[in-house]
Amino acid sequence: MSNIPAVCALIPVFKDQAGIAKTLEAIARDPYPYDVVVVDDGSPEPVQCPERCGSHAVTLLRLEPNRGIEHALNAGLEYLLRKGYRYVARLDADDTPMEGRIARQAEFLDRNADVGIVGTWAKCVDDDGKYLFTMRFPAGHRDILRKQRYVPALLHPTVMIRADVIRDVGLYSDRYKTAEDYDLFVRVGQKYRLANIPAVLTEYIVSNKGTTIAKRRRNLVARLRIQRDYFSWADPHAYLGLARTVLFMCIPFGVLIAIKSRVWQ
Repeated sequence: MSNIPAVCALIPVFKDQAGIAKTLEAIARDPYPYDVVVVDDGSPEPVQCPERCGSHAVTLLRLEPNRGIEHALNAGLEYLLRKGYRYVARLDADDTPMEGRIARQAEFLDRNADVGIVGTWAKCVDDDGKYLFTMRFPAGHRDILRKQRYVPALLHPTVMIRADVIRDVGLYSDRYKTAEDYDLFVRVGQKYRLANIPAVLTEYIVSNKGTTIAKRRRNLVARLRIQRDYFSWADPHAYLGLARTVLFMCIPFGVLIAIKSRVWQ
């Protein structure tokens, strides 16, 4: 365990060879020492990865058959926990960690032992790399908990998680398909502090096609179930959060992106 770095980046991928190649290329330019685990979630044509990208060792785990991102993430987490990494950095294939992101998050967790997860702000682009908007999240724990009555207050592909926190609260749940991250953030926030670094340190693709649109309604239904299961009768934001999710079910995806592009510039 003493020979491994403190951080390991965990990247699930399904049928996206170009996306994982792009992300690994960005990682290769980062001098900060960390390892990478890529989990191929049963792609029909297996994903290929080099054994190293820049100075980073890359481990490729293959799953059969495809079972969904929460199972791929848990397979990766189980491997990372066995190896003894201290921190888990989340990335998605095709997204780009910006210079200094991993180092800043690891240093933040080193300085703040009570924080279980730290995320970042994100620059959102479309499938062609055109800028759409910037996702800015609250930095402090209390503001994050309030926002999470409405939506996840951390962006999954930007977070770094303390491995001991996963050992404590458990892996991703398969009860909330497409919203496994939201559930984890809520569970961790009940026992540990949550934080965001208020800086754009990740470029995140908001896809106009494929899974983003197809999964949106399922994601909102799962979000509604989480809000119900963790409902607090004494918190007015719990009621408002449920109402907001129901309203968003009625707004077309394209309209929502157009609104965000105007408001979140």
